Amino acid sequence: MSQKYLPISKNGKDATEIDSGEDIPEDKVVMPRFLGLIQSISFVLGLIIGTGIFLTPTGVLRGSSGSIGVSLIMWVVGAFHASTGAMCYTELALYYRQSGGSYIFLRSVYGPALGFLKIWISFFVVSPCSAAIQSIVIVNFLITPFAGECGSVPQAGIKMGASCVILLAVIINSVSTRWTAKVQVILLFVKTGAVLAIILMGAVKMIQGGSSNFEKPFQTSGEFDFSKLASAFFSATFAYGGWNNISNITEEVKKPDTTMVRAMFISFVSVAILYLMTNVAYLAVLTPEEMMSSNAVAALFAVRVISKRWSFVIWMCVVCSAAGNLNGTTYTKSRAYFVTARNGQFPFILSTIHITRKTPLAAIIVSVPITVLVIWSGNVWSVIDFLVCFNQIMNILTMATVPYLRWKKPERKLSYKAPLWSPFVYIGFTLAAVLMSAYSNPLQIGITAALICIALIFYVLNQQLNRSARAQEKLKHVNDFLQKLFFSVEQEMKTY
Repeated sequence: MSQKYLPISKNGKDATEIDSGEDIPEDKVVMPRFLGLIQSISFVLGLIIGTGIFLTPTGVLRGSSGSIGVSLIMWVVGAFHASTGAMCYTELALYYRQSGGSYIFLRSVYGPALGFLKIWISFFVVSPCSAAIQSIVIVNFLITPFAGECGSVPQAGIKMGASCVILLAVIINSVSTRWTAKVQVILLFVKTGAVLAIILMGAVKMIQGGSSNFEKPFQTSGEFDFSKLASAFFSATFAYGGWNNISNITEEVKKPDTTMVRAMFISFVSVAILYLMTNVAYLAVLTPEEMMSSNAVAALFAVRVISKRWSFVIWMCVVCSAAGNLNGTTYTKSRAYFVTARNGQFPFILSTIHITRKTPLAAIIVSVPITVLVIWSGNVWSVIDFLVCFNQIMNILTMATVPYLRWKKPERKLSYKAPLWSPFVYIGFTLAAVLMSAYSNPLQIGITAALICIALIFYVLNQQLNRSARAQEKLKHVNDFLQKLFFSVEQEMKTY
């Protein structure tokens, strides 16, 4: 199936067609399709390998009641679960061939209301909180090794630094799409090097006799609590999270039929092996009790292995890992807002592209005020379980579209189809975890339901605004002013 670029003429009709094998003309104001296999892998792996493997092994081990064997099984289950979801998302991305990810998938099957609900909560809650957490981690790991005798760093200083990190990520993404991709590749090599270094140091300790923790792998620190397994599962999925964001940038991937499939396969095989071996390395040095009581497992590991003096090297690698995650998230989420605006459910200005930079400048900048507000609002760590819970509910609905489309449109031809069992496996695992979480912590489901109700109210208001001719006339003047301010216009070529 050959993808066509359809330039949009002034009379609203499509002009000449350009095959996907050709480059987009430089004189057209449109985001370039330049992401090859290496860049695509850098986004998939860069978004998966964030702070999770350096911080959340604690959560997985706690949810496993301190059992090493159960925790390692949960890491394998998490990898298998995420890979089934990735296969389904790849099929959907190649079917729709639009950027926007789950927003497009949900909107196309369930209608514009559910698509709006997903993107609205993502825009106002999920993405700002996720970006705030990553920026705070960056500042904490950047400052703490050098604080020395000064003690703890004032919270105001950390929040100010985190705000500056957000601004830096926005500037990088605003200047150039190619520059952003190069930064992502560099950060991927650094974070992968850090993980491999941890694995190597753990292997040395194992050879030196650091295998006592594995003599009774299923021994627990107390009575085994099955109700906590959902927490372990969510912690593992948080560490594997981010794989679905590449579907937000489908229109920018070269030869997506082969590139996206290969990028997903290579990334998941790599990350599953790296994560499992990293946890084994941690347990070769630290006891389960030490891991469960630590909020920065990688830092404690570094202190034990290479001394406190040189442990800052691992801390800096964690900074690069979080930076890669933040950079990739800023890139992919802005495309989701861009596509939402292109479909008329976000302000028009977000669907425009900078004339010379070829970046969706307004869509990149728009989330900055909310993210900075979240940073300064207080403790955002308590919302991690909610973020994962909401995303899993949306993913269940997204995965259900795969068998539905195969039943409804059996004649469609794709270069890649996920195994038919994969959406059912994903839905089964996820639904079980969500129900267990609802039983052990009903507040998560209550908050999710409340936010859904609020989002639906805003959807109704958005529909009324779109139907009002008077409001649209006033908005036209606002859009004209903002387009001049951002030096941006609507894309001149259809890329989907």
